[in-house]
Amino acid sequence: MKSRRLIPSAELPDSLWRKEAKCILLPPNLVSVWQQLLEAEGLLEKAQQPTPENLIGGGSKEVTDDHLTWRFTGSSARVQMAMLDPLDNLDLVADAFAKTFAGGRVFLADLPCGSGAAVLTILCTIAELRKTRRIPRSPLYLTVLGGELSEFARAYAHKGIGGLVESLQTEGIFVDADFLHWNACDKFSNADLIKELTLRSAGCGARMLVLANFSGFLQSSGKWDAARAQFDALFLHSRDENSCAIWIEPLTNNVIKTGGGFFDRLINWFKKQFGELPQTMSLVGEEKQPIYGASEAHAQHPLRPDHSFRSNLAVVRFDLPKEMAGKG
Repeated sequence: MKSRRLIPSAELPDSLWRKEAKCILLPPNLVSVWQQLLEAEGLLEKAQQPTPENLIGGGSKEVTDDHLTWRFTGSSARVQMAMLDPLDNLDLVADAFAKTFAGGRVFLADLPCGSGAAVLTILCTIAELRKTRRIPRSPLYLTVLGGELSEFARAYAHKGIGGLVESLQTEGIFVDADFLHWNACDKFSNADLIKELTLRSAGCGARMLVLANFSGFLQSSGKWDAARAQFDALFLHSRDENSCAIWIEPLTNNVIKTGGGFFDRLINWFKKQFGELPQTMSLVGEEKQPIYGASEAHAQHPLRPDHSFRSNLAVVRFDLPKEMAGKG
């Protein structure tokens, strides 16, 4: 028998989840700060147009603006689904979020942070759950460290946090955030990030690394071999009591394919370096079943009331305790 969820799906507020329609709604504060970013850059009208099919990654302002305009909401919806698990497919992932951000001093690393979709969604979802009295308003002192190659994306993430400070404090959430240059394929850049991660997480009672939307760069662009040593060091130095990593990707064949998908590679790497994983899926499948969770639902487009889009995700939870299983 499954244990009771920390935030049962039946108790999710209507402001975040429409049960009958099986539809995610992004938190009102998140929509507001996203709109402010779009308006400041003259992108609001553009964001109401259909999304182009093939957006190419890169660090230029034009590419960053395209992702802020058309990819931000999809990235946010995936993170929100992982946090809330409204369809009861990801209970151990959702409980990790609920436990980590319940209160006290907490450290969050968002890698790569892009324009801040993951961290802003986490903050706004927690605030909305507190506002609707689904969870207690225990003081939460959150230290955020984002790493990102694009200076333009880092600037948007910083502005987004700044636009939320007052509304977050109303719900007992106090944030100290910084967004640093980070190149996942460069050992010196990674060492600088780890130094900051270590310093800023000191004294925190819980830690979480959120890694999202990275498979295109690492798998499709063939950068995994160049980045692997950096992830070895990043995960190694993130071990602590109450420490975990949540890796979120779109639910695509390139991510979940057995014997060649990104998660297959990622899970095998983790097992070799650190030990076994907790079972992410609610139901344990056959012995050879990949250890990842998956979920899919509609999400309401915040600027187009007549339009919803499919939101799907694949997710793996990695626990990072000081003593790793099987490593002595």
